[in-house]
Amino acid sequence: MKKVLLTSTALVAFAGAAAAEVTMSGSAEMGVIGGENIETQFLQSIDVRFSLSGETDNGLTFGGSIDLDDVADSATSSPSGLGDQTGFADFTVFVSGEFGTVTMGDTDGALDWAMTDAASIGNPGSIADNETGHLGRQDTYFDGAYDGQILRYDYAYEGFGFAVSVEQDDRSDAELDQDAIDAGLAAGDLDRGDYNWAVGVKWSGEAGPGTVKVGAGYQATDYASLTLGTDDNNITLNFNTDATVWGLSAGYYMDNGFSIGGTYSDWSADGIDDGSHWAIGAGYAFDAFSVHANYGEHYFKTDGSDKIDASGWGLAAGYDLGGGLSVLAGYGYSELEIKDGATGDKSKGDTSNWSLGLSMSF
Repeated sequence: MKKVLLTSTALVAFAGAAAAEVTMSGSAEMGVIGGENIETQFLQSIDVRFSLSGETDNGLTFGGSIDLDDVADSATSSPSGLGDQTGFADFTVFVSGEFGTVTMGDTDGALDWAMTDAASIGNPGSIADNETGHLGRQDTYFDGAYDGQILRYDYAYEGFGFAVSVEQDDRSDAELDQDAIDAGLAAGDLDRGDYNWAVGVKWSGEAGPGTVKVGAGYQATDYASLTLGTDDNNITLNFNTDATVWGLSAGYYMDNGFSIGGTYSDWSADGIDDGSHWAIGAGYAFDAFSVHANYGEHYFKTDGSDKIDASGWGLAAGYDLGGGLSVLAGYGYSELEIKDGATGDKSKGDTSNWSLGLSMSF
């Protein structure tokens, strides 16, 4: 990706800074999308991202990044007067040194940081993310259980990496009271949840004619929700009290352009008797062409013996025209089945979507 240097010597003038710069990168897409319950239509999008970085005299690095559409969001005022510091704005800030890296903002929790997403292995992408938007994919775990603003510390040494993260329930008393009323409780009956915390480890190294990557992690929170569904059939699972998830992932990236990997995670919480997710993905790149496929399944059983099966698969293909321009095609299919534990009745639904177009990076 090309980057445009916005400033140079002017930023170096800051006291105590050995080096500092602001760079800008961008992307754009244009094409056609369609599918079930989607009118075939044009799609176009553009995104600009600013990245800021600096370095002190003793080698400490610091910086941040933000999308153009979030610049205005970060300056808006909330009732607490904190602007969007406690909201969902897509920006991060960090500081890094020999001690490791501390990142705060819209970033991955330690479990997600450690895991390899099966749907990303060898994936050239698509203009509408069809191949990654199906019900068989899982890549956030309990991140976003509260406001999505995460504090993560990670440390890397040679091929090993370790991370811990926390996300807090920072609702005001007024927000807690309103949430309690919305839930049919009295004002004052709802307490803030404990920290949503996670830990993760990962390792990568050479193995035969390629590189192997493995990861594992654990996450716990007081509250989280997961919505699984199609346009005509969906369900939201609420993980209340002592919700936990642990996961394992592995990927192998061969020198000849072929890559393959998979993930498994186990979920539990009050009201959830059994829960799991698994996925597998593979890709192959040759000359200017890239192809990818992935498949995944969610399975949950509630204490009331209700069963939820959600699965999906995705395909993507790309051709690199050079200079940051690529032709991309994507397809995604999802299927959901819900079984009522009391009556034995089943309901099913499925949906699919596709896209074809040009992707541009600057």
